[in-house]
Amino acid sequence: MTRSRLGFSFLFRSLARLNQKRALFLALIFDGQRMNSLCQSTTSGDQEIVNKMQSVPFGPLRRFSVAVVLCLLAAGCSSPRTPVNEKEVVPVSGVVHVDGQPVAGIKISFHADEKETSHRIFPKATTDVDGKFQAWSYRKDDGLAAGDYTITFIDHSGRTQPFQRESEKPDLFKGKYSDLKKSEFRLAVPAGSDPIDMGVIELTRP
Repeated sequence: MTRSRLGFSFLFRSLARLNQKRALFLALIFDGQRMNSLCQSTTSGDQEIVNKMQSVPFGPLRRFSVAVVLCLLAAGCSSPRTPVNEKEVVPVSGVVHVDGQPVAGIKISFHADEKETSHRIFPKATTDVDGKFQAWSYRKDDGLAAGDYTITFIDHSGRTQPFQRESEKPDLFKGKYSDLKKSEFRLAVPAGSDPIDMGVIELTRP
């Protein structure tokens, strides 16, 4: 199957998944144009769709595909969607230092010990220029559901090369903190807890 056909196949699976019939019409209007912003109700599942659109070839198909998905997400601004099986969350924040200094762009993943059998979410966070982060599960900075988590880190703070996707950037930790089975970083989130401040997490590069 050609890349174009694969792109269309993924596009229409995305349409069915988000179930917004008017998005196709909007995409035809805005094809090739940039959407100014996304609403704050973007979920981790939505973000996964946008990331996968990067695999669609450049050109009219790429512009059309991205326009459709962005319209699907933007359509939710007027009536925010509630993710399936959404749980109550607790705000979780902290700071990451690398070799004693705050670093922006550290990707943090929170892996729940108790796995969902369906509609899984992938809680995550990214550090800002001060090394600060806010964990999110369903919406930006909302927090984590109650449970026990193992935490992994990837350092994508290096300079991006031309035409390089974020996922293709080298991990400056060289896998030191990305192995779930070897991670020593754990977090327990009690149900109904007050906001959790994880303090400063000290990491080092090899």
